[in-house]
Amino acid sequence: SSKWRNRITEFYINSLLSGPQTHVVNMVSNTLTAMAQIPEHAFASVIGGARQAMPKARADRITASEVGRRAFALLQGTKEGARMFASALRTGEASDFVNKVEGQEYKAIPGKLGEVVRIPTRLLTAEDELFKGIARRMELNGMAARIAHREGLKGEAASKRIAELVANPSDEMLARALDYGRYLTFQRPLGPFASKIAGAANDASLPGTGLKFFLPFVRTPTNLLKFSLERSPAAPLLKEWRADWKAGGARRDLAVARALVGTGFGIAIHEMAGNGLITGSAPTDPKKARLLYAEGWQPYSIKIGDTYYSYKRLDPFSTTLGIAADMATLPQGMSERQREDKATLLVASIMGNLASKTWLSGMSDLVSALDDPPRHADNLLQRLVGSFLIPAGVNQAARYLDPTMREADSIGQAVQSRVPGMSDDLMPRRDIWGRAITSEGGVGPDMLSPVWVKTQLNDPVNAELLKLDYAPGYPSKKVGGRELSPEEYDRYQERA
Repeated sequence: SSKWRNRITEFYINSLLSGPQTHVVNMVSNTLTAMAQIPEHAFASVIGGARQAMPKARADRITASEVGRRAFALLQGTKEGARMFASALRTGEASDFVNKVEGQEYKAIPGKLGEVVRIPTRLLTAEDELFKGIARRMELNGMAARIAHREGLKGEAASKRIAELVANPSDEMLARALDYGRYLTFQRPLGPFASKIAGAANDASLPGTGLKFFLPFVRTPTNLLKFSLERSPAAPLLKEWRADWKAGGARRDLAVARALVGTGFGIAIHEMAGNGLITGSAPTDPKKARLLYAEGWQPYSIKIGDTYYSYKRLDPFSTTLGIAADMATLPQGMSERQREDKATLLVASIMGNLASKTWLSGMSDLVSALDDPPRHADNLLQRLVGSFLIPAGVNQAARYLDPTMREADSIGQAVQSRVPGMSDDLMPRRDIWGRAITSEGGVGPDMLSPVWVKTQLNDPVNAELLKLDYAPGYPSKKVGGRELSPEEYDRYQERA
């Protein structure tokens, strides 16, 4: 029945969100997004200042005073956000009834069991409420300062008018503040096309429930992608950006500032990636990729000294970082003709970057399985069953207690690899030199950190083989016509 399908879906969604790292990622992402508004508005104020010779421009532009009041709101809004956080934690409801849980599965499981199951989504809602409070205060302060400037007020008169507007905002100001809160927490309503996708995934019928397992979230990833596109040369492709441009005044200044600041940031990242200071996706040649991994290389990372620090989960800015890095590094594995085709290079970098996102991994696995079932169907089933039966929080605890990567050749082993105390009974994954692959943890507490660390080995053999563009493969799983058992093959890999 649809009732039980909704209960199963709710359990699955909360299982995915149960990992502590997910909540740290959400908090870090919201913090970075809120802080980035200050330099963007500052640059928009410079653009507006350059238009001062035009009378109409003075009437509607972002001023330095507005930027200052928005910066102050980062602290002022934290108090309001903290109250909203506490309220959402107590009730499980968002102040605007919009949260990251999509569809009709919310509160499908009744009673105390449902309250326990929904702890991850309750926490996520509370975290977003904190930053909605900050965002709303930033927007109210900013709009009040802009209105006072438009009315030609200065000094004490302007301060009194701003205080009056903040204390008694108009309906339009309140509506814009609510929308800005959703914007900075990536919860704006979807457009027509994305709404159809979300509707299909949230359909209570059996096909809809099946799609939900592969595409559990649509609204947040769509808004994350739009946020990144706004800050790139592709910004004019967005309907919202074109509307801001057409509106003129402060809206146009801010839209241009976002695109220019983001593009400049991307250019700087491209240059750093070309110098080996930032990495993108792994090479398309699997042998070369295995050799790089054996050397301690890590994809989507910032390199400081001999240490790689992953930025993969620092959305929304990881998308800009990843695409810029891929644009610089992908040509190394392409033919001359492919390198000259800039459109192909851009599409390859965008698709590779999106495929690496955790929120699109399910759909990426499904596409791979449909494209090549013999190679990828087993992996798809193992991942789906494992993530359904064993919550992400339990899996993260298993990785913390047993940092060695494990081989999983069946659904049962995939489940076993996610359980603390059971994963270490599985065979370790080994690199091309037969060494067990282990995680070095992250920055800060491993259980909480979304920034994974890897140390470059500076092995002269690896360095020379990379110069020669040659990498050895793994030994065969058959010896003398007989297929080796997992234990035999593990020992063979280690010795060979």
